[in-house]
Amino acid sequence: MPPPPNDPGGGQGLKTAVIGLSALALVAVLGVGGFAVYKAVGGGSMPGAEGTGDDTEQVLSQEDIATLLNGRTQALKSGDEDEYLAPFDGEAKEEQRQIFRNLRKVPFAESKYMVLQQTGDGSDEYGSDVKLALDVAFVHQIEGVDVRPVSEWYRWEVERDSKEAEPRITGVGGSPSAYGLGATAVYYPAPWDLYDDMYVKRQGHTVTIAAKKNAAAASRYAPIIEQSAKTDLDLWKSKAPSVPNTPKGFLVVVEPDRKTYTKLYNNGGLDVGWDAGQSVPMPTFNEGYGGKEDRLEFGGARIKMDASSERFTSSAWRRGVADISRHEIAHALVQPQDSGSYSFDDEKSLRSWVVEGFAEYVTNRFDRELGDQGVRNALAGQEFDGELPSSDFDSDANPVSMNYALSYLAIRFIAEEGGEEAVFKFVVDHYKKPTELDQQLQSAVGMGESEFQAAWAQYVRSNSR
Repeated sequence: MPPPPNDPGGGQGLKTAVIGLSALALVAVLGVGGFAVYKAVGGGSMPGAEGTGDDTEQVLSQEDIATLLNGRTQALKSGDEDEYLAPFDGEAKEEQRQIFRNLRKVPFAESKYMVLQQTGDGSDEYGSDVKLALDVAFVHQIEGVDVRPVSEWYRWEVERDSKEAEPRITGVGGSPSAYGLGATAVYYPAPWDLYDDMYVKRQGHTVTIAAKKNAAAASRYAPIIEQSAKTDLDLWKSKAPSVPNTPKGFLVVVEPDRKTYTKLYNNGGLDVGWDAGQSVPMPTFNEGYGGKEDRLEFGGARIKMDASSERFTSSAWRRGVADISRHEIAHALVQPQDSGSYSFDDEKSLRSWVVEGFAEYVTNRFDRELGDQGVRNALAGQEFDGELPSSDFDSDANPVSMNYALSYLAIRFIAEEGGEEAVFKFVVDHYKKPTELDQQLQSAVGMGESEFQAAWAQYVRSNSR
């Protein structure tokens, strides 16, 4: 993630807005939250459910569970609030009432509930008082935003007193883990889970979301976010190679409370303390995942911004909001091209300097003065060893702000040597095949990796004064 601005004057420093690369790499190496999923109820045996013996009675069957999920899916689509809430009980009912009303404001092209995993087999020796836990995927695709369906993982606590009684959902929260990766890989909570009443501003290329109490501020930011999206999309269309699955729009959550901002899509995970925004990659939901030929794909991204940061609060807030928006939207724009080929070996992974340098380049292309000043501020007084930044910006020997400046200069150098079309082709190719960096640099600027690094290092020294 990027550094805080070096100057407090309102958006002149390097960007504090970026994807969490280290966390993403860990998810992709060890498994995929929201991607590797089980078959829906009714398609075979349930994971985690053991067979029942002759001395037990099936009180809560797979058919019963399928009815619970399918009923919520159909009620959400039809807008039948009473039907949607019918099986929820106690506090869970009121929480789901809020979520249902929020969800109905979102332009979903697809939305459905599917079981990921079941804990407990739904049987009881005496035919009563059955409790089990369901890990449930809320599979959804936002119209004009997601290029493929994605998912959010819930944990439903389900009870049934007897076969004659109706099943009850007594508790709903985030799934405790996504295939052993922990709760931060389940993409919970989304804004519809957190906000009592959700403000949604739909525009041509963006869906801007905030808590209703923050609607006035969000409505000021929304036109700038929309213009930033249009600017990035126009640049992409004019310079990028023709590739499938390019997003046409973006979902942006604007949140002024730092704790709430941190929770979004992160289940209360670690707050690094200095980021002002993130573009959270959303893996594609793949019902049949499990074969050796399957590979990680992304349906898009979720952008969140900390509206308490100076980009939103300074006198130059319009420039600051445009700055962070262009950066994060650039990430989300290229995300579906990501092959998911991650490794702890830098030589086999998507290079952070490509990812962050591209987002910085897209932002600063429209404000070269901002980019130049950010570079000078970040590199002033620093020792430069001539090496491209490693994949983990936050633990690199260089300050984080320096790594972002160096990455920006790397992409800008490619643009000046090979042209903007070469930059966009290089970035797309690298997202698709990160192990072929040397060949990609040869194609973009006629240099192999070692020669490129040496030439870039000289370019950095010439542009940091």
